Amino acid sequence: MCGRFSQSMTRENYLSLIADEADRDITYDPVPIGRYNVAPGTRVLLLSERDEQLHFDPVHWG
Repeated sequence: MCGRFSQSMTRENYLSLIADEADRDITYDPVPIGRYNVAPGTRVLLLSERDEQLHFDPVHWG
């Protein structure tokens, strides 16, 4: 297994899925991600929690 996945929604769509966290301040670029079949070795957007705050970070996948 090569670890591929997809990111197809905009950042706003992902944020709407965590609406209960709306009180948290999250800086993000609203441009659609539009990534299908993301292969290892590419940069992706990762949603994570650090110090009780949500963050979107561009990371190297695999």
